[in-house]
Amino acid sequence: MSGFDSIDKALEAEPQKTIVVPPNATLVKVDPVPLTDERLDKDLKSDYEVVRDNLRELVDMGKNALDGVIQVAQEGDSPRAYEVVAQMIKTLSETNRELMDLHNRVKSIRKIDQSVTNNTTTNQSIYVGSTKELQDIINSARSSTKAFDNRPDVRDTIAEDKNNE
Repeated sequence: MSGFDSIDKALEAEPQKTIVVPPNATLVKVDPVPLTDERLDKDLKSDYEVVRDNLRELVDMGKNALDGVIQVAQEGDSPRAYEVVAQMIKTLSETNRELMDLHNRVKSIRKIDQSVTNNTTTNQSIYVGSTKELQDIINSARSSTKAFDNRPDVRDTIAEDKNNE
């Protein structure tokens, strides 16, 4: 017994319990489209553009309507007309605020995406070597071995040491 029995009885309709498939129809199983970062970015961009366009249209239409309502309120001097003007101003300001919030939300979404992908902080690095070697790596222009190795008498000694190894 379904919840639509009283409706079916009132309309004098019989509920359908079977699905009717035309004889020449072909049933195809469709797999859902996988959700990828590229697709999410594309959807975010298109949704942002649609929402932004809608909000801007509402703001423009609200401005035009506000002009008309202000004119009616000035001609009639009715307190109710001025109340409507105040409500329209409030609504327009809320719509403008929503438009700015949209920008902030998209920025925060992109910032979250960037922080997730660019998270490569190394906290505990260990250097195995002498401080002299480390200083030479950090500042090769001031390297003590560079200045030392360029002297002719040292170059000959270094070449002899390498040949002996």
